[in-house]
Amino acid sequence: MSRLVPTHVRKDLDAEVGWFNEGALPGRRHGNVNHGFRVTNLVHSGRTAYQDVLIFDNLVYGRVLVLDGIVQLSTFDERRYHEMLVHPPMLAHPTPRRVLIVGGGDGGTLREVLRHAPREVVMIDLDEEIVSQSARYLPTLSAGAFQDPRVTLLHEDAAVAIERYADCFDVVLIDCNDAIGPSAPLFKSRFYAAVARALRPGGLCGVQVGSFLDLDFLVSTRRSVAAHLTRTVPLRFTMPSYHCGEYCFFVASRDSDPAGPPPDVLTKRLHARDIQRLDYYSPAMHHASQIMHAGVERL
Repeated sequence: MSRLVPTHVRKDLDAEVGWFNEGALPGRRHGNVNHGFRVTNLVHSGRTAYQDVLIFDNLVYGRVLVLDGIVQLSTFDERRYHEMLVHPPMLAHPTPRRVLIVGGGDGGTLREVLRHAPREVVMIDLDEEIVSQSARYLPTLSAGAFQDPRVTLLHEDAAVAIERYADCFDVVLIDCNDAIGPSAPLFKSRFYAAVARALRPGGLCGVQVGSFLDLDFLVSTRRSVAAHLTRTVPLRFTMPSYHCGEYCFFVASRDSDPAGPPPDVLTKRLHARDIQRLDYYSPAMHHASQIMHAGVERL
C-alpha cells in the first residue's frame, strides 16, 4: 500500500489504518453518518482552484473519485450512473443532434452521449483540473471522448454560460456535484429557467439530483425544475458506492413526454444508433425505474 497523506492534512483519510471516511455527506446525513472505504492505494490527493480531490483504489469498488469529501464515482458502478443519466432522455428524443452537458468533468456522461452519434456536444465544467486529472487517473471514464471533434469543452461557470444559449439543444444533461459549493446555483429555479430557454421544442433535460434519504431536497428540486419544465418524471436506481445506495434522477421537458416511448420503440432506437453492451440500462429498466415505492409518493 502506498504511503498515505498525514491525518493533519486530510481528516477523512486515516493514515494509520488506511481508511477513507465519507463524513461530508449532504443533507441530514452530514455529521451523522460515516461511510468507510479501505484504501489499498492512494492514487492522488490535492486541491484544484475550486475543490478538494481524492482518488484511491479499493478492493470492492475499484478506483474511487472523491470531491470535497463526497464520493462521486467508482469504476465498479459508474456505468449504471452514467447510463441512467444519459440514455433515458437521449432515447426519449427521436433525434438528439445537439447536446449540452453541465458538469461531468470525469468524462463518463460525455462517453455515453457520444454513443448516440450526435452532431455536436457542448460541455461546460468549471474545473479544468478535474477534467485533466480524470483523463489521467480515470481513463476508462472518458475513453478518449474529450478528443472527439464534435465536442466543445468550456471551463466556465455554467450558471452564467448557459444564458448565452436559446433554442439550441435537443437534450441538456446536468451532471454536477451535490448542491453545495460551486454547484449550489445549478439547483436553483433561475438555472432551470435558463435550461428551458436553451432547449429546442421537444427537448428534454436529465438532472442528477440525490439520495432518497434527502426526500425533502428531491421534492424542492423537482418543484424548481417543474416551474420551467412542467413535465417531469423521477428515475430510481441503485448505486452501491453511494451512501444509502438508492439514488434519484429527473427527466423533464416542456412539451415532450419525459417518461419516454414504450420499450419496443426504445429497443428500435438503441438498434438504430448501434448502442450495444450496456451494463445497467435497458428499455425495461427505463420504465421500471419510474416506479416509486410507497415512501416517496410526494415525488
